[in-house]
Amino acid sequence: MKRLFYLLLVMTVLSTGCSKLGDVDVEEIGIKSFRLINTSTALIELEYKINNPSGRKIILNSGEGLLKKSGTNFARVYLIEADTIVARKESVNTALFRVEILDPLSLLAMGLNVSRWQYNDFRIDVRAIIKIAGRGNRTVRFKDIPLENLAKRL
Repeated sequence: MKRLFYLLLVMTVLSTGCSKLGDVDVEEIGIKSFRLINTSTALIELEYKINNPSGRKIILNSGEGLLKKSGTNFARVYLIEADTIVARKESVNTALFRVEILDPLSLLAMGLNVSRWQYNDFRIDVRAIIKIAGRGNRTVRFKDIPLENLAKRL
């Protein structure tokens, strides 16, 4: 799951198309808190260290993703809230996600040990809205991307 959130965050920030945003670098990421709401829903707060050399602050307004396993919808991920990424600085920010398991039987079949899951079985659809100071909102979409390929690119 940590890798999934890292990919969502990095791909959303890097694909905004603003000058120097290709140089934005997520240096560290970690789970700050994990709160199980019920058997199929959890809140996960990530803390990440990011370097934004561009002259514009970046705001992650909204985001959602659909994680698929072997063609079946497995989980839906929603961005609840995120900090503003300040311009021309290295900062530590947080982002809060809500994860809803759509197929609990698949989760039980794979086992609850997330570190042993095979990432080549997963694909992801992502949609995010990013606000760049002085440039307005931009919608970023990725459709049916292999999770394993994204991890190798990073």
